[in-house]
Amino acid sequence: MHKSNRLAFLIVLVTAVFASTAVPLVARAQQQDGLGIAAVVNDDVISVLDLQLRTTMIIETSKMSNTPETRARIMPQILRGLIDEKLMLQEARRIGITVDQKDIDKGIERIAQGNKMTVEQLAEQMNQFGVPLSALNARIEAEIAWGSFANRALARTIKISEDEISDEIKLIQSSAGRPEYLLADIYLPVDKPGQEAEVQQLATRLIDQIKSGTPFNALATNFSRSPSAALGGDMGWVQDSHLDPELLNVVSRLQPGDLSNPIRTLGGYYIMLLREVRTSPGLGSGDAILKLSQFHLQPSTPGGDLNAVAAQLNSLAQSVTTCAQLDALGQQSGSPMSGPLGEVPLSAMPPEMRAVLESLPTGQLSRPVVTGGGLAILMICERQDQNVDTEAVRTKIANRLTNERLGVAAQRHLRDLRRQAFVDIRL
Repeated sequence: MHKSNRLAFLIVLVTAVFASTAVPLVARAQQQDGLGIAAVVNDDVISVLDLQLRTTMIIETSKMSNTPETRARIMPQILRGLIDEKLMLQEARRIGITVDQKDIDKGIERIAQGNKMTVEQLAEQMNQFGVPLSALNARIEAEIAWGSFANRALARTIKISEDEISDEIKLIQSSAGRPEYLLADIYLPVDKPGQEAEVQQLATRLIDQIKSGTPFNALATNFSRSPSAALGGDMGWVQDSHLDPELLNVVSRLQPGDLSNPIRTLGGYYIMLLREVRTSPGLGSGDAILKLSQFHLQPSTPGGDLNAVAAQLNSLAQSVTTCAQLDALGQQSGSPMSGPLGEVPLSAMPPEMRAVLESLPTGQLSRPVVTGGGLAILMICERQDQNVDTEAVRTKIANRLTNERLGVAAQRHLRDLRRQAFVDIRL
């Protein structure tokens, strides 16, 4: 089957780094009958057939070359993913959660729709590379069960305060006018110091595959440990203030369409894909009420050199970071047009002034603007967007923060389950 006909199914694999025992493992798996046991997880069994089918499915959906070498590299990771699925299902069943077949069928329908196929067409394509449609059942069942477990057992531990929501709103408002990035990511954790070289090599191999034509979303879906993996790595629009400094330092230098080299962070390696860049609108892009202050200077003589005035303004205000400091500077200079301007609708400002202020972040000095026979630098002290549903915004932010923390809690709980489980790998 040609690579161009392979599918990029939205199937999330919980991955680990390449293990040094990869070749012996795959050799043993190939030597054993498909009904042999690959691993025992507490009281559940993972068969060699399960492992072989999942390996084929991941290779095909990630558009890799189905060679013995490729299978040797990824089979240890796939076995780790199957073990995690068993742990997820066991923990869900422990508190009485079961998944109906109709819910699994709906999951298969979503995968087919995501690939612009009917379920029948999806089954036919999978059969072409030797994997029955039923091989999807275990992955989908584990995802549904684990999501239900997280919502029932872990969500009640997540509390988002009103102050946290307000702080997030302030952060979004302060980002207005600054860059915002449409990103996708692949995250590969380094769980132990000894894994450093292996994870870095894996990141490099994935980058090579993307550059050779493998879709980013296919590799993100099957290899990333980021929460975005379920969406093919898609992070959506991300404000610069929400990126870790290590990531921002690299992303800010990329051009749309660029792929980063492996980026080492505290927890592991990231591969970042920059799709687009735009100016952040903050909470909204409509009219706003601005609370303003300005520092104004005039030429020493009527019609004097404004360039000299601009240089003087910038020199005097170079250390100003707040409206209070700007107001104090105006008082010290004795400029009658300096000081607070009160609250002004952005739409009521002259066009040239509006062009400067509409994308100016709160608390940042503007460039010098011609006004009142001289030049002024302005600062937005407070900004209130007028066509923003505040309650809806707060609800959206609360939901986002809750989901982010719930994802972290679920990962931690799964990590604890791994530590406590009896796992016997038979290969």
